[in-house]
Amino acid sequence: TTTTTTTTTTTRWFQTESAYHTVADETLEEIQDAVEIAMDDHAPVEEFEVVLASGVLTMTLPPHGTWVLNKQTPNRQIWWSSPLSGPRRYEYEQDTGEWVYTRDDSHSMTLKQAMKEEFQQIYEIPLDLE
Repeated sequence: TTTTTTTTTTTRWFQTESAYHTVADETLEEIQDAVEIAMDDHAPVEEFEVVLASGVLTMTLPPHGTWVLNKQTPNRQIWWSSPLSGPRRYEYEQDTGEWVYTRDDSHSMTLKQAMKEEFQQIYEIPLDLE
């Protein structure tokens, strides 16, 4: 009797640190732009702050709190801190081009999905992230 085991490997790494920075920076800038546009167009509050500096995106969205997304270069991850869902670490999935949270065995949620869901939950307005 011969048993064959097939293993599917998903690549979650970058060839170079420069490639990581390029993709992570683009992602943070895309989220920053989407949040600013949504808040400018539909926000039920006038005071909000969205700042991207030195690889850290800080979004203060009253009265709900502050979200922080930051690059974690040694691990090639984006770390997320949310007043609603707590801390998460996202790894880049090259096959899909998405940052994915895989610590929860029940599902894999992308960073953009998480941001869209929480934004919809707190303000009931869509966040344009594709």
